[in-house]
Amino acid sequence: MRLELRNRLIFGFTIAGLAIGAVAHDLALGSHWGLLAVGLIGGVAGCGEFTKLARAHATHARMAPLVVVVVALVLAAHLHVLSANEAFAWSADLPLVPLILGFGLLWTVLAQMFRYATENFFANVGSTMLGMIYLGISMHLLQRLALIESTDSAYRGTQLVLLFLATVKMGDIGAYFGGRTFGKHKMSPRISPGKTWEGFAFSFVGAIGGAYLFTWALTATCVHPPFDGWWQPLVWALVLGPLGVAGDLAESAMKRDAAVKDSGNVVPGFGGFLDILDALILAAPVAYLLALVL
Repeated sequence: MRLELRNRLIFGFTIAGLAIGAVAHDLALGSHWGLLAVGLIGGVAGCGEFTKLARAHATHARMAPLVVVVVALVLAAHLHVLSANEAFAWSADLPLVPLILGFGLLWTVLAQMFRYATENFFANVGSTMLGMIYLGISMHLLQRLALIESTDSAYRGTQLVLLFLATVKMGDIGAYFGGRTFGKHKMSPRISPGKTWEGFAFSFVGAIGGAYLFTWALTATCVHPPFDGWWQPLVWALVLGPLGVAGDLAESAMKRDAAVKDSGNVVPGFGGFLDILDALILAAPVAYLLALVL
């Protein structure tokens, strides 16, 4: 077994176990602390790697406002729910997300003007704001997904987060192994020469398998499962599976533009935290929307 593949299996299962364990902890205890910790750790770690990639062209991309905004957006998701409490009632009518992004823009623009004037203005400000949206909005919506309730269950959202992670990441795994085994036709050689249409097809197999496997597990262990029909996991997987591949391609485009193979080197077999989160980022907004309509 190749070293890279062995590391992928070892560290992939370890990280997946920690993430699933954190969400399962929330489900068992009726809390949201586990996912909050995952969001904060993943968001902050992703900020460092994103800034490093951006600085290949945007020399003075700002990491400090990026980290603060991403952390604030993750916390704001929970403040939205706490607004029902009298102590936090003041936050009920605040447009928290645009306010946080607005202050992030203010900080970034002022820092650019006072320190670097017009030097690479568009690149520096634009890349920093892209990071706030790319990481911050996705992490915010992942937290909001966990907080969705139904008439039957106050913790349907936590179940859906577990289902989301399983669906997208198993779709990612299906694409990886399907592409390695059967891949012949390049999908997007200008972005990622290793991606193939055969791998893309297997992402549907992995996503559908993950959706049904975890739906079955949740149905067997929870009084009120996230879905009550056979077709809902199928729609969930068919929509989110290809978005996982799109997220992977988006991060590959960033790395190719920055002329690096991986976003970092902290996770053997994968590279960096962004290399693990990439499939989730573009899928998170759509998962939140699907949770409202399915």
